[in-house]
Amino acid sequence: MRTKTNFIATLVFVLMVTTFTVNAQEEKESYGMAEITYMLPKIGMEKAFEDAVKAHNEKFHKEGVFKASLDLILTGKETGWYVWIMGPCTFSDLDNRPTEGAHANDWDKNVSPKVAKYGRNEFWRYNNKLSYRGDTSDAPKFENIWFVNVKRGQNYKFKEFIEKVKAAYEKKAAGNFSIYYNQFTEGNGRDVAIVWAFDTWSEMDEDDGGIKKHFEEIYGEGSWDNALKDWEASTETINSQVWRIGVNN
Repeated sequence: MRTKTNFIATLVFVLMVTTFTVNAQEEKESYGMAEITYMLPKIGMEKAFEDAVKAHNEKFHKEGVFKASLDLILTGKETGWYVWIMGPCTFSDLDNRPTEGAHANDWDKNVSPKVAKYGRNEFWRYNNKLSYRGDTSDAPKFENIWFVNVKRGQNYKFKEFIEKVKAAYEKKAAGNFSIYYNQFTEGNGRDVAIVWAFDTWSEMDEDDGGIKKHFEEIYGEGSWDNALKDWEASTETINSQVWRIGVNN
């Protein structure tokens, strides 16, 4: 009897370990991360900078995990800055990224002379479980990005709010938003990025993203206002920017 009990206990343990290992492997294999670098070109050299980055990307970042693009910030204090974006990739991929030799020489010779200043360098990991891609077009023109400072100890409440918002988007069956987590937070208010892709500025006229109706159909009348209180309780600040996507495509 004891042998049978020990066997069952061992079997359960093996199944638990196997399940955990498989889930961990799937999570590791499935995640996508973007490396972003802020750059401010020299005055009057914006077009030359765009062309130089495009040529560099064509040579060294055309496809795969190291594929890169260039966006332009249109609003806020960083208006006029460009954001070079590489990925989606993983940290393991970075061990084999192009760096020295021809890659570095091309950047130093053709791109750097047109750069007045380098800014942030960050790594943002996409959270598929909290995101809703919906009707995102294959090549959206703009992104509205909220960089959110989540209060210490309140990430669980923030995630609960986002999960409910996702359910409302799913009920609406339209719209989109993506959630990214900063992998190296610096206490600068950039813990989480919420990204809405759009094609026309008129889409910005919907204050609540058009989901309040669907949200309250799921969670009851007045639930949207209560949810906003949870949002306020779990966040400190928001820095909102609009980016033009792929300026040199």
